[in-house]
Amino acid sequence: MVCWHPYDRSSNNFFTFERDPTLLSERNRLNTTAPFSPSIDINSRLFAVSHDAKFIYSGAHWDWSLRTYSITKAKTINSVVHHTDIITCLTLDSTGYILITGSRDTTCIIWYLTLNEQDSTTFTSPKITLYGHTAEVTCVAVSSELDLVASGSLDGTCNMYTMEHGIYVRTLRPTNSINDPIVNLKVSDERHILIQTEHDDTHLFLYSINGHLIRTRKFEYHVVDMLLSDQYIILAVNHSSPIEKRSESTSSSSSSTQTSAVIARVIIKDMFEMITIQTIRLRTEINCLYLTKDYSHLLVSVKDGKLFVLTAGKKRAPRRLSKFEK
Repeated sequence: MVCWHPYDRSSNNFFTFERDPTLLSERNRLNTTAPFSPSIDINSRLFAVSHDAKFIYSGAHWDWSLRTYSITKAKTINSVVHHTDIITCLTLDSTGYILITGSRDTTCIIWYLTLNEQDSTTFTSPKITLYGHTAEVTCVAVSSELDLVASGSLDGTCNMYTMEHGIYVRTLRPTNSINDPIVNLKVSDERHILIQTEHDDTHLFLYSINGHLIRTRKFEYHVVDMLLSDQYIILAVNHSSPIEKRSESTSSSSSSTQTSAVIARVIIKDMFEMITIQTIRLRTEINCLYLTKDYSHLLVSVKDGKLFVLTAGKKRAPRRLSKFEK
């Protein structure tokens, strides 16, 4: 990415990375050689980047494999098949040495990663298989600090296990309906679990780590991604708004056609009350969010290939997420 410049000349806290024009040529792109399954939508939950930014771990491949792509060597260096269906989600823990995958085979697998810094290679080995779901696993989260693995499924349940031994802990069922699948979940180091269900409407459920329901809230807009920090929930929202266009004909009569425009927003909410603290509007659809470890920068990936970097205010308390400014 090149061209780091302010999004708004009157702002010092809003930047965007634009796509390198040379990447328009296929010759200059780094492409993974393994094809993805056409039956799955490609999203950010199918990829994880190693902490040293040398490897990309990917799922959704047609042969059910977990693949490791070396960024420095520009090729796939490892492919392991242990699931019996397509991998639908994956995530790395905070240490960078434990990887969790979920699959259509209704199971999750805890993988151990071994990194070889001398020849820039990595090895993945499955350690524990987690059972308990009756439908496709859609999302996984892990906290090595809490010794916790959480998985969400199309069956509407969130299962919790210990990370070290894979021992089943409990099942959370936000709704009693099997038609409300869990599409995303997050675990914070402060012992909270945020679950998103989506059917006709979007619902968020905040639980404590012992399974106590703290807060639930219904949203009329589509939440494409979310983050959970110590006191805040950050939502990426793409909302379709109808726009009526009028056209004049030669007979002096006018006709109107209705189209829809997508309104993209980053919404910061209080975690416990789920009230809106700040809303940031963008001009294009959002793909995913990422918050840096020190809570200083919020990265927003959008549909047109740009990466927005939102920086927090200068007067920011340690380990707190203050308001982001345009």
